[in-house]
Amino acid sequence: MALPHVHRPSAEVRTRTGPCRACAPLAAVLAGLALTLPAAAGAVPVGPPVPVATGLNVPWEIAPAPDGRTFVVERGGTIRVIDAAGALQAEPVLRAADVAGDVRKFLGLALHPDFARNGLAYLYVSRAEDRDGSGPENGTNGVWRLRSAGGRFVVDRRVFSGIGSDGNHDGGRMVFGPDGALYVTTGDIHQPSRPRDLGSLNGKVLRFSAPGTETELGVPADNPFAGRGDAGRYVWSLGHRHPQGLAFDAAGRLWETEHGPTGEQHGPQYPGGNGQSGRDELNLIVRGGDYGWPTVSGPGAAPGTIAPVAVAGDRPPWAPGDVAVGGDGSLYAPFLAGTQLHRFDVRAGAVFDQGTHLADLGRLRVAVAVGRDLLVAQDGAGATIYRVPLSAPTPGGSDAADPLPDPLATTPPPGQQPLPTPATAATARTRVRALAVRLRRAAARLGRRRLEQGSFVATSATGLPAGRLTVELRLGTSRGRVLGATRLRIRAGADRRVRVRPTRAGRALLRRTASRRLVVRLAHRPAAGRTIVSASGARLARRTRR
Repeated sequence: MALPHVHRPSAEVRTRTGPCRACAPLAAVLAGLALTLPAAAGAVPVGPPVPVATGLNVPWEIAPAPDGRTFVVERGGTIRVIDAAGALQAEPVLRAADVAGDVRKFLGLALHPDFARNGLAYLYVSRAEDRDGSGPENGTNGVWRLRSAGGRFVVDRRVFSGIGSDGNHDGGRMVFGPDGALYVTTGDIHQPSRPRDLGSLNGKVLRFSAPGTETELGVPADNPFAGRGDAGRYVWSLGHRHPQGLAFDAAGRLWETEHGPTGEQHGPQYPGGNGQSGRDELNLIVRGGDYGWPTVSGPGAAPGTIAPVAVAGDRPPWAPGDVAVGGDGSLYAPFLAGTQLHRFDVRAGAVFDQGTHLADLGRLRVAVAVGRDLLVAQDGAGATIYRVPLSAPTPGGSDAADPLPDPLATTPPPGQQPLPTPATAATARTRVRALAVRLRRAAARLGRRRLEQGSFVATSATGLPAGRLTVELRLGTSRGRVLGATRLRIRAGADRRVRVRPTRAGRALLRRTASRRLVVRLAHRPAAGRTIVSASGARLARRTRR
């Protein structure tokens, strides 16, 4: 059978062939049971999944808090908490009755980036409203702001509403980005005219400003359609069917998973679903991107649309429930129909390998990174949450842990270019940090012997704001002796080659000093704003004598 297609940034679609891995039975393993091991290169689980909590009722979201607690959203309308000691508390910290109206389900929960100080959280709620039969909706989705108080959540108020619901394709995943904005997925509610209609909130990834002080969620000035007077001003990307997973990687790239068609017939105007099934997608979301549903589905791309980075075949489907960026830099998606935790190894915004990371845990819906591990939740009644240890990053592996500095690095097909995003202070810091990591890795690859001979350390700087960049190689610590340095003037939008070569004195210092720690220290002074300093360290191989 053909394995899932993989889409490269050049818009080329490649298909690999190989043996099909059977889906595992719908049964949970006992603690310590052996795993079904991965297909992805370098993906080596370092231990079996460990049960953390059990007896949950359709867990839909997991949100670790900075104080050691972990909030678990049950779709039926409760939020439970696993305390810092690892015990699941019997009493919910929020119930559906605490929210006004006829609540049908709780979905996504996003803790404010400053949750430790302000205690704010945002909850996606589906309510049974507008059931008069006059339109396709039989409910409304909205975002509610909560405050943590006395160990419980207190409802502050509804801060956004008007997202159509049909009780099924509701979307509802929410994450805060590195820019501080709140990103929210919405489903198409089986209405094919909505996902590509900027006048509708359905079938989109929405983006809101949410600094924690507003009465309502606001419209960021750099949203791609911020100037519109209708729903389009909240839209970050469009053309989605049933988006389920949403996560940012270390490079600031936004990844999304969504369910493909299930054979629905929408007529010749919307051919993407007609007679098609499966085709679940992993997408790299770019500002203003159109992902084509329901005009196209799966590996295809129409003019002006963006094809998925990876896509399931027609059978068997994935039915992804979420997506998480692991501490090892790979993407992990729990599959409902596929009954597995699937791994995507990515580099430069493209998938270069993928496969089953583990199976035998039944239908999986949620995955979230906790340190270098994952928390993974089963679907259904009596569900269990597991802690899944991940392997450390492997040489030549995924680049989410060693990121490219540009979150819009992927080039869509002709006719659909990502709209430029103004460089914010947050993205500038991310890009400076990423450049420090890339230079450090380049130096480590050269090794001590070549550095002693005076070899260059080189990489490119992309997407930095205009200003002056100072790069130093230091021995021992970020305040240690300087081995070499360079200074560059950066022009906005220009790509500069960064080369650092140890000086004669630096090479002599390397030869006579036992320290094996090398630090790359960057200082970027933008044309406006504060200087950004970042450092990244590595251990050099021992000197070999000949």
